Amino acid sequence: MSLAALLHECARLAAGGGVGALASVVRRRGSLPMSATAKLLVTAAGARHGTIGGGCLEAEVMEHALDVCARRTPVCTHHSLNAELAGDYGLTCGGTADVFIEPVVPDAMLAALYAEAAAVVARGDRAVLATARCWPDGTPRKLLVTAQRRLGLDADALLRDALGGYDPARETPWFGDEVVVEALVGAPRVVVFGAGHVGARICEAAAFAGWRVTILDDRAEFADAQRLPWAEQVLVCDFGDIRAAAVAPADYVVICTRGHQHDALIAAQVAPLFPRFLGMLGSRRKGALTAQALRGWGVDELAIGRITCPVGMDVGADTPAEIAVSVVAQLIEHRRRTADGGLALDGALQGADDARKGSEAVGESAGLA
Repeated sequence: MSLAALLHECARLAAGGGVGALASVVRRRGSLPMSATAKLLVTAAGARHGTIGGGCLEAEVMEHALDVCARRTPVCTHHSLNAELAGDYGLTCGGTADVFIEPVVPDAMLAALYAEAAAVVARGDRAVLATARCWPDGTPRKLLVTAQRRLGLDADALLRDALGGYDPARETPWFGDEVVVEALVGAPRVVVFGAGHVGARICEAAAFAGWRVTILDDRAEFADAQRLPWAEQVLVCDFGDIRAAAVAPADYVVICTRGHQHDALIAAQVAPLFPRFLGMLGSRRKGALTAQALRGWGVDELAIGRITCPVGMDVGADTPAEIAVSVVAQLIEHRRRTADGGLALDGALQGADDARKGSEAVGESAGLA
């Protein structure tokens, strides 16, 4: 289940559809079979939405979640999967996890907050949510900040201060003594220029990995939605004017057209926009020649320096499908291992605007000159 769908289900419960408990991984150490941002929603009737990894740990969390449904009080639970216990279950992993479990109860503020969070994530945007670990009178203590609005207890100094100290580049939760702060992030967007054999496979692989894909070509027979069913957007675009792509600072961009001249023309327009990642298919020599051309056209040196060419992890890729896997692997690596400025939400979440200007991993795409 997607994060947007899970948040929508929380909104439905809070709007009077029932009672549930939302379990969120807030801290993880070691090797555990779960995402660092995993969530599981459990209803009072025992229905489950989402997962925190399954197995024995999820069964433990389920028990605690049903208790939270009954008591309507948030709790934090600590779980250990040591070598002995992992062996009992036939697992080779081990580590510890802290899980915050909060009630989802009929409440107008909670319903509006979850509905807004679901909408933000569904459209691929970002929000930050602060939740107090203690709800003394049973009233939900939450504050959601998006690029456009704030919902929840804005007068709660604990929540405001926690949001003010949260790095807007962060995608993992911050687990404090009194509050949990988490980023609610929609699926990342990758813009692929070139819908030929390699571009089409990059589109397919990226969509499979959970990315929202916009793919463009200047040939209508290639930029065909029926040919590219995995893409969110398929656009026919003159490579001399790529404004239709609407590249934003949070986007990833891959340039893989049929000609070096097209690639350079696109790079000259995209690089000054400073997307989160800009990769171009080809050899190191092609990258050097493109950089030289861009300098001649007056493109800023800092923008040129952000171009990764060749794009793709060096796995000896040869076929279009293999090259696509190597490219998407590098996108994933860059997303997970670098801090990004993301969206500057508002005064409470300013800072780190230049984090996206950090270093890029450089890989090699074998098989293309």
